[in-house]
Amino acid sequence: MIAAPPSTTLPRRCQKKEQAMKTVLQRAIALCSIAIAGTAAAQPEASSTWRPMTFHDFRQPLTSDVLQSVIWPDVIASANAYAENELKLPLNGRNALVTALSSTYQLGDRTVIISTALVRGCDSGANSSGAEIEPSICPLRIVVMKDGKVVSSKTESGCYVDHADKDLPAKNRADSSYTQFDPKSGTIAFRTIVGGKAIAFCQRTYAIN
Repeated sequence: MIAAPPSTTLPRRCQKKEQAMKTVLQRAIALCSIAIAGTAAAQPEASSTWRPMTFHDFRQPLTSDVLQSVIWPDVIASANAYAENELKLPLNGRNALVTALSSTYQLGDRTVIISTALVRGCDSGANSSGAEIEPSICPLRIVVMKDGKVVSSKTESGCYVDHADKDLPAKNRADSSYTQFDPKSGTIAFRTIVGGKAIAFCQRTYAIN
């Protein structure tokens, strides 16, 4: 007679021990997954992400707007004075035409804002009727804020390109400036696309401090 193969069923005591080990392993995996997810959520924004800058029109005064009240109040005041005193234009409680582009990033408990504004002092290049659209070289400001207060602020120069004007040629209606934040190096890269092409002289990298 051929003997039956040994049973593969573990004794009950061993089964309980094996089940307990599986439970411990499952809990460890779950805790590890939670820790990894938490670490990923706490990571700063990826430095490889290019973000289109947001367009702003300051003609409607807003005291709650950080760009108007903290970053560009002097520019707005100068534009208002020029419109009223030099051009004799009544503003009737509104601001003169000042537009800006901005990007905002979080760095821990600090807020980093990079913005460029189109003002009278910008170098706007060729402006004849037959000229191609070119970006203007305008003041660019980088402000770091914490708890609603300015920690650091500096003014550089950067490219401004208008993409909000319906009268622009069709190929220029998608023009935009982009920023890319690298929290590790504390820098913001800047580039501008005009007519579907990157403008070499607009490509710059700024330290936030």
